[in-house]
Amino acid sequence: MILGALGTWTSLPGRVVHLRPTPEALAAAQAAPVDPGPPSFLQGDHLRAFAARRASGGTHRAWTGTATHLDGPFDGAALARALTRFVRRHEGLRTWFDVDPCADGGAPLRHLVPADAVGFTAEPVPALSPAPGLSWDEWVTGHLTATFDAACRPDSWAPFALGAVVTDDGFGLFWGCDHAFTDGGSQLMVLSEIEELYAAELAEPDAPPRGSSLSRPEPPPTAGSFLAHARAEHELAAATPADAPQIQAWSAAVTAHGGRLPQFALDLGLPPGETAPVKIRSATLLDAAGLARMDELAAEHGARFTGAVFAGIALTDTRLTGADAWFGVTVVGTRGPGFETAQGWLCNFAPVTFPVPDGGPASFAEVLPVADAAFRQARKVAEVPVHAALGVMLAGGVLDPASLGSPQLISYLDLRRFPGVGRPAYDNGLHFTGEGRTANASLWVNRDHERLYVVTQTPDTPAAQAAVDRYLAELRATFAAAVAVRDERLEATGAGPLG
Repeated sequence: MILGALGTWTSLPGRVVHLRPTPEALAAAQAAPVDPGPPSFLQGDHLRAFAARRASGGTHRAWTGTATHLDGPFDGAALARALTRFVRRHEGLRTWFDVDPCADGGAPLRHLVPADAVGFTAEPVPALSPAPGLSWDEWVTGHLTATFDAACRPDSWAPFALGAVVTDDGFGLFWGCDHAFTDGGSQLMVLSEIEELYAAELAEPDAPPRGSSLSRPEPPPTAGSFLAHARAEHELAAATPADAPQIQAWSAAVTAHGGRLPQFALDLGLPPGETAPVKIRSATLLDAAGLARMDELAAEHGARFTGAVFAGIALTDTRLTGADAWFGVTVVGTRGPGFETAQGWLCNFAPVTFPVPDGGPASFAEVLPVADAAFRQARKVAEVPVHAALGVMLAGGVLDPASLGSPQLISYLDLRRFPGVGRPAYDNGLHFTGEGRTANASLWVNRDHERLYVVTQTPDTPAAQAAVDRYLAELRATFAAAVAVRDERLEATGAGPLG
């Protein structure tokens, strides 16, 4: 699995098939009763933003997706049954929202489709061919963008789309979903779980499907209910006092940094409140050999690899800004026991802050354990929903509301640790996001077996791209210097890089 832009997915030309809800399922969804439980906090923010964009006539492109390739025969009916089983299993994907109450400051209303009413059918999309002057890959990117723009919205069901591009010896599989119902972890698991269910539908009892690379799967564990997760989140926030350690940690970090949430380290050249179309950028930070050396460096200082990631970003940022302390906001997964394979938006945010000495490249080893300890503390802060802290800080005048618009976020994922690893759908997969508009350049740092790399959604303007060019060069240099310093030290002692 890699993370990147949708346009980097390559699919061989073939016939396109979409999986659509049956008429009976659509009728049941329209008549679905209101569920009394609240949306999660992040869902609520997303839904209010969607309602405002819908009212203004703007384009909603807050979806995210994944695509892959599978060998073997394509059976549309089996894939439809697999998708039916998948959606019945994940309660959060059986919901849609009435956002009309948001216009008057009210809460969106969740509708829950009964599990036994869910059903899908495979429908070929006829007469599809690239327009003159377009390559197949360019056409696929445009077709999927249009498909996801139309289907992946929270005010109707289904808020996701699954389809295939079928060739003689296999098929590309693509999935997109409105962000209200998914997150990065969900996207990294969705196609491998559908692949398991598809294999089960193809397979005879106790036998693998003939002529396919798909193996007979073990039944995946029962998924937790995202609706229950959302209820528990609100209950926890309501029970958290204003002087709780987690909220005080947020307040201390924000107060120490001028009452604002962090922004990108360099000026992206956009006036306050302005956005620009997204351009996805990616850069390799360490290759496999560099990863091995960084693992050893972290272990020498009693730190985890995550600490090395934050040390490298902090050293880069403070070198560019001249600050003597670093403040970042990280994305933290909230998949507790029973929710490991749940589909939904199971995330929280937490502050990571620590002093950074101006010691040149060799200071990486000094910063590493400090960064690791700061991230461990952030994990504890993330035990309480960030919205509880935001409410306290805004009410107390600690946080400038203007900095809420587009804060700098940092995510780190170890892609070797997801349950689909080793399955074709995961190993051949690409995770992408809708390319709307942005004012920032948040960092999505990822590790796999071959490299450490960063992906960022950046404003597609000359000034912003020049700033991102400079930043990525500095970030690469920070990580290269860190492992080079370790190599030099080992060679000086006669140990060698692997000794």
